[in-house]
Amino acid sequence: MHHRTENGTLTVWLTGSIDSTNAQQVEEELMATVGDATNVVLDLGGVGYLSSYGIRTIMRLAKRCTRFELVNVQPDVYDVLSMTGLTEMLTVRRRLRNISVDGLKQIGAGAFGRVYRLDPERVIKVYSPQVNPLDKIERERLAARAAFVHDIPSAIPFEVVRVGQEHGIIYELIDAQTLGEAVMANPAQVDDYATRMSQLLRKLHSTHCDAGSLPVARGIFHGWVDVAEKSGLYRTDTIAELRRVVDDLGAADTFVHGDFHPANIMVMPDKELLLIDMGDASMGNPLIDVAGTFHVLRIATRRPGGAERLTGMTQELLDRLWDVFVRTYYNVADGDDARMEELERKLRFAALPRTMGSTARTKLLDDETRLTQAAALEEQFWQGLA
Repeated sequence: MHHRTENGTLTVWLTGSIDSTNAQQVEEELMATVGDATNVVLDLGGVGYLSSYGIRTIMRLAKRCTRFELVNVQPDVYDVLSMTGLTEMLTVRRRLRNISVDGLKQIGAGAFGRVYRLDPERVIKVYSPQVNPLDKIERERLAARAAFVHDIPSAIPFEVVRVGQEHGIIYELIDAQTLGEAVMANPAQVDDYATRMSQLLRKLHSTHCDAGSLPVARGIFHGWVDVAEKSGLYRTDTIAELRRVVDDLGAADTFVHGDFHPANIMVMPDKELLLIDMGDASMGNPLIDVAGTFHVLRIATRRPGGAERLTGMTQELLDRLWDVFVRTYYNVADGDDARMEELERKLRFAALPRTMGSTARTKLLDDETRLTQAAALEEQFWQGLA
C-alpha cells in the first residue's frame, strides 16, 4: 500500500486480494493512512479479488469521507461491486483498456484532440494531454443524453479507453466517413455536403434545452481566454475586455456543439450526417458555434498543413465548403458579396477568443511568428471594438 496527496485529495493504491485472511490488517493500515483526510481516492488497479470483508472495509472508510472514489477497478472486482449495489452508492470507475493508435490513419483533429480510424466500423477520439479526460467523458455522457432526447443525430460513446498516457473515446460507426473524407471522395458533391452541414447546424440551433441540462456555452470561450492570459502574450486590459465581450454574448437555451467542423461530422452509409465529439456540447448563443467553425476553417486550416491535418481536405475544397455553408446558414443570396464580407468581419471578431488562445498554444508557430501574430490579433481586437 502506498499513497500520495495532491491538490487536497489523498490517493491510496491497494494491491493483491482483500479477503477474510487480511481484511482487518488492511483496514487498520488503510485507516491509519487516511487519517483525517476527507477527499479520498482508492486505486484498485492492483486488486484482483475483493470479498465481502473487503467490501465492508471500503464502506466503513467511505462513510468517513466527504468525497470518496474507487478508480482503476479491474473487471472481476467491478462485477462484484456491481452485484452488491456499490456502483450505485459510490463513484466507481472501471480499469480502462489500453490500446495503441500507432499506424492508424488520422482522419481529423480539433482543438482538444485527434480522431483516428480504428477499423471500418469504429473511430477513436484521443484527447490532448492538457485536457481533463474525466470532465470530457462526463460532458460526453450528458450531451449524448440531451442529443437523444432532442432527436439530434449524434454518435453515442461506445467505450472509454487509455491511449498510452492519454484517454480516448471509441465511437461505433458502421462504415462511416468523416465529412472531409466524403468530400475528398466526391469533390463534385461539395456543395451538397456544405448545404447539409449547414442544415445540421441550424437544427442544433433550433433545439432548446432545459436549464441545467448542459454547461453554459460561454465557458468554451472563457477557456480560450484563460489560455491566452496564461501565455503572457496579451496585455492585461486586453484580456479583461475580451472577457467582457464573451460575457456580453448573453445566456441562451440553444444547443451548441462547441467544435463543429468536418472532422467531427460523420457521413453514414445512408448519407445521414452524424455528430461525434460532444465533449464541448453546451447551451448558449449560436454565434459561439459558428465562430468556432470560422476559426477552424478560416484560421487554423491556413497554418502549415492545417487543411489536411484538421479536416482531411484540400484548401480549395475547404474554401468552397465554407462559402456554401455560410451562404446557406445565413440565407445569403448568390452574388451578395457585401453581405459575405460583413459576415466575414463579424465572425472573425467573434472568433477572436479562440483564435488568440489557439495562437498562444499551437506548436505550429515559431516564437517570432507567434509574437507577431499575437500582436496583430490584439490590434484587430481593439479595432473591432472601436
